[in-house]
Amino acid sequence: MKKKLMALLLSAAMAAAVLTGCGGDTSTTADSTTEDTESVSGGEVEEIVFAYMTQNNIPEATELQRIEDLINAYTEEKINTRVQLVLFSNADYVNQVNLMLAAGEQVDLFQAYNTSHLKYIQDGTALDITDYLDNELKETAEIIYDDFLAPTTVEGRTYGILNMGSNYVPGGFCYREDITEELGIDMTQVTTPEALTEVFAQVKEAYPDMIVIDPNRANALFETYLGKIAGFDPLGDNITYSIAGVAYQDNSTVVNIYDTPEFRDLANLTRSWYQAGYFSADAATTTATTAELLMSGNCFGTFCGLGNPNIAQQYTTNYGYPFENIQISDSMIWAGDNNAWMINSTSKSPSAAAKFMNLLYTDAYVDNLLVYGEEGVDYQLDENECAVAPEGYTDLNSVKYTNNMNYYFWGNKWLTYPVVGGLYGEEKEANMAENYAGEHSAYYGFLFDYSEYEAQYTACLNIIEEYRKSLWVGAADVDTTLEELDSRLKAAGMEDLIAEKQTQLDKWLSDQEQ
Repeated sequence: MKKKLMALLLSAAMAAAVLTGCGGDTSTTADSTTEDTESVSGGEVEEIVFAYMTQNNIPEATELQRIEDLINAYTEEKINTRVQLVLFSNADYVNQVNLMLAAGEQVDLFQAYNTSHLKYIQDGTALDITDYLDNELKETAEIIYDDFLAPTTVEGRTYGILNMGSNYVPGGFCYREDITEELGIDMTQVTTPEALTEVFAQVKEAYPDMIVIDPNRANALFETYLGKIAGFDPLGDNITYSIAGVAYQDNSTVVNIYDTPEFRDLANLTRSWYQAGYFSADAATTTATTAELLMSGNCFGTFCGLGNPNIAQQYTTNYGYPFENIQISDSMIWAGDNNAWMINSTSKSPSAAAKFMNLLYTDAYVDNLLVYGEEGVDYQLDENECAVAPEGYTDLNSVKYTNNMNYYFWGNKWLTYPVVGGLYGEEKEANMAENYAGEHSAYYGFLFDYSEYEAQYTACLNIIEEYRKSLWVGAADVDTTLEELDSRLKAAGMEDLIAEKQTQLDKWLSDQEQ
């Protein structure tokens, strides 16, 4: 599969180079795209609506139209399809897409962004794409990660495809390299979260007013420790704030994560860090972002995932201080139940939607248009084929169109150009190989259906929201907080959720043996 992807990358890059050279001649106006329904390759052009999202600024309508015209100049010839781009902010995406679906507005391709794709399958919104996997989506099926369709397959039928981001993500810590060098700290000896305690102590002694740990990414520590060291599978929940129970890799009994010794040990560790002053006193309530803290020069480091093993280079570029990173855990792949791309079952052009969906996973030109915009206008490439700001701009975020912060949200992240500090060449190939070979959880592919317990699920989620940040940063007494949390969760129905998840997991495991 990796060789197939590399071949696609090469061919797509060549096509992109040709199109970039004649970009001025192939773009069309908004008027012509709505009036011309005849493809240059012959036949009636099908029209679809693609709803996607951005963390960057929403571009002006004329700039979005410019990107849409460039895409259509390409897709009309390649797949006989015209694509209307509908762009929302990340924060608004789910609500807006759901409103469109409920109102019967045209939206052919959408993502179950940060929400369970199971509900779209159960209510019939998601189209069964199984038969398309051998046809319109054949190239995609050949290059995706092993077992990548399992989380979107129910009773042997497939209803969507997850975004192909990092599959291999060890836990890490990114820190100020100049400070560790000054203090003579050998970070190569630090391989566990616990081993960071002595490092934090030395930094705090030398810099008593410094915030040692960024509180915003304390959740990344909990993901690392609980999911990749303790080996819990959240079984459809978020590992950092489990709602309906987890299971150990070697024991399929569903348990309340907040009752486990591993969770208590980790909470006690962060509590000790808070009491020692490594977190700021307002860590549970501060509104200062990670970027603001690191750019201030008064924050030593932050927990992170190492989907990019050289992430510190990007921190150095973005935040103005020398950073380095260490790995503190291995990786573990468990099945997510959200972020699948799906075709609307009411689409009048499902084949065209599947063809465009295929391009998202296999075509570098389309992916980079959506991520970075137009080459030479919104970005340019440096000597390493990294995307950098074009002439006249200081950074990629200030151009007229960019979606670079969401580079892995749709399709295939391996198709997009890296930014400075990203991976390219042999490093990229090596990291890609790790992603294809990543270790899967024993429960990969299990989906938890809590639709019959929606009230209990929501009640428990709201309770956990009250406590999670204070536990992550150690701002609350562990014993008192966990006792109170446990009591409230039981009263809200967590035991019902765990029992139901156990029933579904037992059935799923039995089905795997057949």
